[in-house]
Amino acid sequence: MASLLLAALAAAAIAALVTSLMVPVVSTLSVVLRALDYPGERKLHADPTPRLGGLAVGAGLLFGVGLVAMARWATWGGRISRSELAVVLLGTVMVFLVGLADDVVGVPPLQKILVETAAAGIVVATGLRFSVVSPPGGNGLALGILAGVATVLWTVGATNAFNLIDGLDGLAGGVAAIISLTLLVCAVLQGHRFTVVLLAGLAGACLGFLRHNWEPARIFLGDAGSLTVGFLLAIAAVQASIKTSAAVAILVPLLVLGLPVMDTLLVMIVRFFGLSRATLRARLVRLGVADLQHVHYLLAEHAHSRHKAVAWLHVVTLAFCALAIAVLVTKNALVGVLLVGLEFLAVLGLRTVGMASRLRRVTRPGPAEGNILSSK
Repeated sequence: MASLLLAALAAAAIAALVTSLMVPVVSTLSVVLRALDYPGERKLHADPTPRLGGLAVGAGLLFGVGLVAMARWATWGGRISRSELAVVLLGTVMVFLVGLADDVVGVPPLQKILVETAAAGIVVATGLRFSVVSPPGGNGLALGILAGVATVLWTVGATNAFNLIDGLDGLAGGVAAIISLTLLVCAVLQGHRFTVVLLAGLAGACLGFLRHNWEPARIFLGDAGSLTVGFLLAIAAVQASIKTSAAVAILVPLLVLGLPVMDTLLVMIVRFFGLSRATLRARLVRLGVADLQHVHYLLAEHAHSRHKAVAWLHVVTLAFCALAIAVLVTKNALVGVLLVGLEFLAVLGLRTVGMASRLRRVTRPGPAEGNILSSK
């Protein structure tokens, strides 16, 4: 156990250092390639900002995890499935490349979804999937062929949900670091050595990136970063559920990634039903139209501070993750279901508070009030 924790610490330290050192290089490359995020209607920054931060995070992850894995391969190699390792690497590279292409030249949303689905399908084909679920007090229900479909849907949905939470400086990186460390604890409890090192490297890379991403951010994760991080967290959450009881198999991933997943679900509901007397086609098209309905935007308006909104959401994520570990350890499905419901109500409550503040500002604007989302 001590050697595993030392390896994880080494992976995190190397990943954080490499990521931090790579950011200036990647920022210069972003300017050369004109891979910049320009100010706009939904943009909260005032100046064009490099958006190839995913390259720095990817480099940190590659060196941090790669060097430690090579150093420990003689000891751990026989306990790790090479095919599973290769497939996870392939799927991650696919998601990273489509995100990078989108950052540089732009990729239609449907094409990104198709690549993400293919990447998730490849990983699921190795056996990494939800297989059995069970209601509290009930018998396990084998999902059969639906297991793969459910896992692919979860992976693609969670990947994009995490991408959508990347809206305030420092938010996505901090949330990713907290979730990574939580899943690392799950992996330690279950004896997944390589997953421990992978998640440690991911947490380190995110923390190294945060140094440059606090408000005012000097660089953004971009799709290459947010999609890749979301993909890795989604499949790590599935793996965390594999050795749990059938009754809590799906609850643990939902609890860990509750903030981005539940907020995205609520945003989709608002978009779909927000158009009065609209056709079904118009409602479906509206689902893909970006807006300022996500919880981080609403909280930033409520708090009159993006710093406070980010801090609150980091605390909320930490609380959700603590609940996930409690369910994993106790294996109490009833408690897990209640906690998932509590998470949903918590996200709904945060959104309601933010929406109420927005409505008050629109209907009764004060002489000195400004919109926290419209200026830096």
